[in-house]
Amino acid sequence: METHAPMQSPQGPDNAMRDGVQRVTVVGAGFSGTLTAIRLLHFAATPLEICLIEREEGYRYGGIAFGQASTNWAHMLNIQAGRITLRRERPEDFLEWANEEADRSGWPRKWQYHTFGVACVVPRRIFRQYLAERLRGAVADAHADVTLRELTGEVFDVRAQGGGYVVRYADAGPQGAVHELPSDQVVLATGHLSPVQAPFYHRVKDSDRFIADPYAPGAQERFQAVGPEETVLVTGSALSAFDAVISLVHAGHRGRILICSRGGHLHGTYPVDHEHDIWQTRRPPFLDAERLTPEVVVEGIRAEYAHLREEHGVEPGSALDAVFPERVMKAWEPYVIELVSRMDARDVRMLLDRYKSLIVTSRTSTVREIGGVVRSRMRGFNGAPKTVEVLSARIQDMRPVEDGTRIRVVFADQPDVVVDRVVNCLGNNTDYEHPGHPLWQGLVHGHGYARPQTRTHRGIEVGTHGQLVTADGTVAPGLFGVGPMRQGDETTRRGRLGAFVFSIGTLRNQCFDTAMEVLRRLKSASDEEQMDIPDGIHHCLIRSSDWIAADLLTEEPDATRLRERLLAHARETAFPNAVNHLQAQDRTERAKYRRILDDDLAEFGAALAREFGLTAQQARRTVSLLATLVEKHAVHTLCDITRLAGWDSGYAEQVKHAPKKGE
Repeated sequence: METHAPMQSPQGPDNAMRDGVQRVTVVGAGFSGTLTAIRLLHFAATPLEICLIEREEGYRYGGIAFGQASTNWAHMLNIQAGRITLRRERPEDFLEWANEEADRSGWPRKWQYHTFGVACVVPRRIFRQYLAERLRGAVADAHADVTLRELTGEVFDVRAQGGGYVVRYADAGPQGAVHELPSDQVVLATGHLSPVQAPFYHRVKDSDRFIADPYAPGAQERFQAVGPEETVLVTGSALSAFDAVISLVHAGHRGRILICSRGGHLHGTYPVDHEHDIWQTRRPPFLDAERLTPEVVVEGIRAEYAHLREEHGVEPGSALDAVFPERVMKAWEPYVIELVSRMDARDVRMLLDRYKSLIVTSRTSTVREIGGVVRSRMRGFNGAPKTVEVLSARIQDMRPVEDGTRIRVVFADQPDVVVDRVVNCLGNNTDYEHPGHPLWQGLVHGHGYARPQTRTHRGIEVGTHGQLVTADGTVAPGLFGVGPMRQGDETTRRGRLGAFVFSIGTLRNQCFDTAMEVLRRLKSASDEEQMDIPDGIHHCLIRSSDWIAADLLTEEPDATRLRERLLAHARETAFPNAVNHLQAQDRTERAKYRRILDDDLAEFGAALAREFGLTAQQARRTVSLLATLVEKHAVHTLCDITRLAGWDSGYAEQVKHAPKKGE
């Protein structure tokens, strides 16, 4: 990939502060790392080097979800084309790229002449290309003193040094050289931890009949090696199990596939004319209980779910029935926040573990191009027999039999079965107390820069903008996380459950917000007043204005009048200008709106000084705080999923009237 040449200096390429150039290092170049780099390139306006490090080239720009190493052309995104833009503020961006800009020379013929609409499905490899090309565009459009440096290597340590951090990484291979990369800020976008290895795998974990990680480099070749008539057991029934079935079918497999999970829960399939919707529901009555025990919660959820089915007239097998669980769980997100905050942490973790499969499969259905591959083979047709079966069973053991050519699976509650292959689709480890990853082992236990998420034990603790929370409960300056390591935080802070905690929508919000916070901290590194802003007040312009006024004046009525002036200016002028800046198409337009915003705030500061008798320093501080809070509020607003209804592009009609399949 072509990038600006990295800037050099007499001190060498890895000196953190070279001629005033600051450095942000992004660890991981999958979806989250790439998108964070794109956002940094969009908005950095002073000299900056962005280093993007990836350990596995097959994951670059896509990670395990969209990467070249982990997918084939039969793997589809489980979300419609109109909802996968990289920029929340430009819903039509992907469609414009796919239909007008994308280089289709490497696409299969099926897709080379395809016109994408809002309701279309998209191969994951196309989405990876979209990420890569948008990164190239961001590099070309970046400020002249902002550069991207792409590196390949495994990061194994990050430690504080001289007000910043040193990132240590090794080149690929057993004799890989070790490099040190001094950095002012570090964004960790390391993706998922390793796949879960259940105890019953211990006898087969080294067998070539066992696929431990269906997304690992080389896994697609291993699926190709499966015989067309072999019997395959897939452990787990979530979306990764669907991916495994698709990989097998793509490889020409025609044999029996057993999908096994404890509860036997399976994702539903969206109706053909499905449109996503956001409901509002009443606060579940069980939340009025003085003490929320697991028993109260489980029975309360069951009762409220039954009530909502009756209230909405949901008939079994209807189109609404297929999407009802997902819509209820989305509507319940505010109540999940309350639930998690009030329950004992051990009870929270127990419920999340016990009902994991039910939560995951209820939170999202599948597009027909994914779910139909599984469902049609579960049903069978004349001349095309049923080949996929779902088992609700608890596995006790697995052992090689017949000279290691097959595997016997021992269940707790039904007869053994003998299969030819086993595919592990139990998901990835989420416990950062035992991360099994040298980098995270050092961050959590070696340096204490991070700590496991306490209430859910899923991922790590982070601040409002993804700042790592240290072992002693403070925020690690200059260390951020984006991606699956924020799973527990998404649950406790936003009520998100299941795969939705690392959906495209969730991750692009994280990347945007974190990138803007990184740039703010670089800009105000010597301005301590910017670091004193309390977390969360930017969610409301009223609270922001009140806080600034209270910080400056304490006597009424001047303080009241100042609050009113700040709020009026924020709402009527500063906020619209900030949104225009964030939504700008390119650097020239961004620079224009930045000047408008800065000039307006400077005039406003001068007016405040005259009106309230402020010193030049007081006026500057007031305007600086207002600018920061308004920008943070604008980013928060643009990341609000409930606002993604304002389609004003040429695709608006397709949003209201999604085309039927085949149209």
